[in-house]
Amino acid sequence: MSDLDKKAGVNKTVAAVLDLERPLEFISEEKFREVAKLLEEVHEQPGVQQILDHVRPRLVKLRPGRKPNLQRLFYMPLEDLLIFETMSPDNGMLPRHLPALVWKYIAERGDAETLKQFETALKRTGTGDREAHKKIAHRLWPWASAILVNLVSNTGNAKGMLGRDVGLIEELNQISALLQAAESIDLLKEELPPKPIRSLTDEQMGMIRRTIADGAKGDADQVYVMVLIVMVRMAKRADFLENIMGMTLGLSSADKPVVYARLSRLVMTEVTDRAKQLSATDKGNLVGLADNARNLVNGLVAAEKALKNDPRARHQLSEMRKTAEKTVTQVVDNAKGTVVAAISVGPDAPLESLIETENSLLALRKCQTFAGQIGLDKSVTGALGSIVGEVKQKAEKLFASVSHKGGHQPDRAEVEQEMYWAVRMTELAGNPDDADKIRRQGMKALG
Repeated sequence: MSDLDKKAGVNKTVAAVLDLERPLEFISEEKFREVAKLLEEVHEQPGVQQILDHVRPRLVKLRPGRKPNLQRLFYMPLEDLLIFETMSPDNGMLPRHLPALVWKYIAERGDAETLKQFETALKRTGTGDREAHKKIAHRLWPWASAILVNLVSNTGNAKGMLGRDVGLIEELNQISALLQAAESIDLLKEELPPKPIRSLTDEQMGMIRRTIADGAKGDADQVYVMVLIVMVRMAKRADFLENIMGMTLGLSSADKPVVYARLSRLVMTEVTDRAKQLSATDKGNLVGLADNARNLVNGLVAAEKALKNDPRARHQLSEMRKTAEKTVTQVVDNAKGTVVAAISVGPDAPLESLIETENSLLALRKCQTFAGQIGLDKSVTGALGSIVGEVKQKAEKLFASVSHKGGHQPDRAEVEQEMYWAVRMTELAGNPDDADKIRRQGMKALG
């Protein structure tokens, strides 16, 4: 797909995704399938994966049931990590073509009779018989694991199998660890809520700790892949990383910081993606900038807490924090300028200008929710306070002219329109008390 096609696809997807603002149960099946297909086509675009995670539960229900083949069972322990990239992402995720290459090798090098027995057993199961499929998978994984362990134990052979994908040697070792931990991973996935997981109880965290510690038995690679599998299912990955690595997982004092550092790569990828999403936002879309800046800042705060002992990560996060601060400062300045200019024109401005004014106030209010986390709360509060002051000053001047008995009297309808516009602007600026005061002053002036 060309860059032009991708851009067109993104634009089409954005329009389609607007339907998802309504509850999912009220979107037609046909429209839902269309939106899901478009999202899959542009999955690598910033923010799209989060949407896919949101709609996945319904998407799974709409897919017709089918009997898995052996390759599908082989993929089960690592399916949460699959991505469409071809190069090493260096963050624990797995390029989708690599497991296919590994399965081809296992099927060719494994005992043909054993493989045939698995296939025969699978054919005898029903389409929806998950328990029967799982029993076969639990026999398949250790068989496949033994073949793969033998391969990765010889670096030369492993590189030879990878061929032009030799840059994925770390990922190949990771798949080997995933297969060794497959039964524990299956247990974790059975016991956990569907992704994205918003929060975990103390009991669930205890279950995760015990499963990892008992299953890995101190093996650093297996601890890594099991924590990673849970981590990718979490909505707040950095928070989970900090919490789980504070528990006893059976790691040695030497292995623990190494595992933590490997897992932190995924956190950094996530925050970097949010920074890219912010940079890609149309600079004229103040509401979009505010939303994406908030998304980045929330990720930064969590990542800074989780990675506080990593100097390199701290430096990268510091640079991204500067980007967030710069963006919010620009949003505040542009929004304030737009609103102040609109105050002088009032409600007679063109509809497009009125919408822009309201969006500018909305952007300021959004920034207000997180500005304190980047030291810009005074700037945002000051901008909103200045706007309310300008509106009040203009309204009070108008009401004074109405109360003055001599000279030209302004049209009552125009005064009411100005009054309700002033009330609306003050409410949008987040000051309902001043808005009510303006309304009462106006009604008193009008008699």
